[in-house]
Amino acid sequence: MKIPLVMASAGALLLAATNASTTQAAATDELEWVCAVTAREQSLLLPGGAVDRLVAETPSYRGPCAEYGESAPLGDGRITAYTQFLDSRPVSIGVRMSDASFSGLPHDPPTDGTLCFDKNGDGSTDPVHECSGGYGQKLGLGERARQQPDFPFTYVLNNWNPHGHIPLGVYDKPHYDVHFYLNDNAERLAIRTGPCPQLVHCDDYELGKRLPDSRYVPADFTDADAIEPAMGNHLIDRTAPEFNGRPFRHTWIYGVWNREVTYFEPMITSAWLDGLRTGAVEDGCFDFKLPAAWQETGWYPTTYCTRHSETRHEVSVSLEDFVHRTAS
Repeated sequence: MKIPLVMASAGALLLAATNASTTQAAATDELEWVCAVTAREQSLLLPGGAVDRLVAETPSYRGPCAEYGESAPLGDGRITAYTQFLDSRPVSIGVRMSDASFSGLPHDPPTDGTLCFDKNGDGSTDPVHECSGGYGQKLGLGERARQQPDFPFTYVLNNWNPHGHIPLGVYDKPHYDVHFYLNDNAERLAIRTGPCPQLVHCDDYELGKRLPDSRYVPADFTDADAIEPAMGNHLIDRTAPEFNGRPFRHTWIYGVWNREVTYFEPMITSAWLDGLRTGAVEDGCFDFKLPAAWQETGWYPTTYCTRHSETRHEVSVSLEDFVHRTAS
């Protein structure tokens, strides 16, 4: 049987790493978790130097091996939800976008046509002015993540916005809205289209305007009057770079609905993710502002990260650095 070269290489590197004097290496090189990818995925604790080499030269990746959730077509490739856990502690929740997904993306019309409302009553819906939401894909998490105690996230909703969205002059660049939801999908889908701002049903608009108690949202986050059907309200940080003379590259949004925080959202331009793929942008993680209190006990992230894997041919957007919070 002919073994694929990349798998053979991974196996050789893994053998070298495990056969070396790891006790001696660990004395000078901190141990790290890595998912070693050979014929299968295997979580291992190895010296950092061995991890660096595996990740650089094989399809292996940092952290424990992932549990994959649902996958969907995106452009000419795919997008897949995933989670990583060490025992019951979450390490990350995110999406992986294959490099091929960045070509063949839809641009016109600007939305997939699933969230439209005939606002002017002419018997048709204008795809530019009477539809919202971009191109959305709901991705369920794997079984372990769904059953994990104190893990509040329920699914991921990715929206590709080829022309951006409001506010004009700020977020009107091609970008991705990666929503990590905390509530049930049925509650999100119950937010109807209608004639009120952002094409939402007026009764649902009023529910969206009911904000959580201020202790559950950082002080700098304000209501942008951006309540969208099948999504919820968006709270923006007026101190963020894009509102203070700097270009929008990536930012953080808190999503709310009927007095509850319902999703966390890193919003990232396609130019930023393309930069990761070309090497113009470095992999990195970014802190976001945290509230003073939490509505539900559980593990919550404190950073969002964007990375590219040359050997896996994919970009990842993830929430990481989880801390356990108690509801109050």
